[in-house]
Amino acid sequence: MKPKLMHQEAMEYSFNAKQALDQGFDSNAYELYNKAAVLESQVAEFYFDKPDLEPTRSVVIRSAAFLNIKAGQIENAKKFIFFGLLNAKDEQILEQLNNALEIAVSLSNLTNEAASREFNYLNVLRQRSILYVIEPTNITFGHSVGLEMIRDFSIDYLKSLKAYATSKFRQLYAVGEEIEDSVKREIEKLINPLVTSSAYGSFKFSIANDFLSRESESQEVRELKAHVVAKYHNEIFINPLSDNDIKVIKQNFNSDEINEIFRPLTKIKGSNSAYKVGYYDSNDFNKKFTSKIVNKQRQQLLTIKPITQEDIGELESSITHKRSTLDGKMHKTTIFKQQMKSAEFNIPTNQIEPIDNPAIILNEEIILDINFNSTTGFTFSFSDFGIENTEIDYNKAFKGFHNAFYNKLKRLAVIETKNENEQRDWDVVKKIIGNPDAFNK
Repeated sequence: MKPKLMHQEAMEYSFNAKQALDQGFDSNAYELYNKAAVLESQVAEFYFDKPDLEPTRSVVIRSAAFLNIKAGQIENAKKFIFFGLLNAKDEQILEQLNNALEIAVSLSNLTNEAASREFNYLNVLRQRSILYVIEPTNITFGHSVGLEMIRDFSIDYLKSLKAYATSKFRQLYAVGEEIEDSVKREIEKLINPLVTSSAYGSFKFSIANDFLSRESESQEVRELKAHVVAKYHNEIFINPLSDNDIKVIKQNFNSDEINEIFRPLTKIKGSNSAYKVGYYDSNDFNKKFTSKIVNKQRQQLLTIKPITQEDIGELESSITHKRSTLDGKMHKTTIFKQQMKSAEFNIPTNQIEPIDNPAIILNEEIILDINFNSTTGFTFSFSDFGIENTEIDYNKAFKGFHNAFYNKLKRLAVIETKNENEQRDWDVVKKIIGNPDAFNK
């Protein structure tokens, strides 16, 4: 058979194998990929001694490498990868072969069928992935991203994503306002995005959620979890939150759901965040950055509820000593006990009240974030203006925040030539305060 016809037959087997995978017929896919790999390997070997037939030779070599990986034939794949790396000239093909080598090395210790299954699972995950990039807001340490930035992003992203998934589950099954804790825990397990690639620059990574059918899962749940990252990304994460966007969100989610979905995003997309998040648009593959969530949008989205001591909640850890006596009784002694409290909430205000200075009446109400934990105490912050204050005592933290706000306002007022960050803060001031230039005295 002529090489061209063999190549076409290999591509047909590969196409049918992908369809089998999409339908969940893994064993059929494995057999079809093996047939495709055998044919494409013969075609590639035919081109080994024909350097004059570039770029066809390199294209076929690359195809044979990847088809052998898909079939779990890792050693065969390496043969074509190494030949291509030594002889190919095209930069894109060389890059793809280097990626193929990395994958082949990682799959070397698996059986053929296991390697095929692992690669094809990863391949589908990558096709479903959203590619993000985290960059520092300030380049004090160059463009390097700290682990704290990655940690903070991961925590808040997951909180928001899981809240979105819970809401979609409620809508899917027409569940009432309350979802049982056991169901919530199950959703927590289902929604666990996997990192499908990572790279430096500043910190690039792609994520997708598991899509395989698990025991007793319905088709609807499988579809929900398989596409949840992409749907969340398009519907929530990159939403510019125009007035009309917010109106639609309020039609689709109740106030509690909106709070749970968007409150974590106000940290990720806050003006005072230590990092900014970009993503690669699926239409033009250009990098774009998410828009900030500002005070006006927070007021429209978030429901401000009064918080009590009971709302904060208590966690208690203790160390106890247990001892059995001769008569069979058990004596228990508590050696150490500690209560830990944590809370996140908001309060609105329409004025700044610095100590020893007149109160400043604001043109519009602003929302202050309050975070409490047992380690640092209370932290008051207003992300639009990039100001925060932390104290153990609530009232001291409250007063300290107002003083810090006032002092920053006074400092900005006397700066004639402002840098980019200072000008951004000054623009916020001019919006919420009637005559800020009066403080330049």
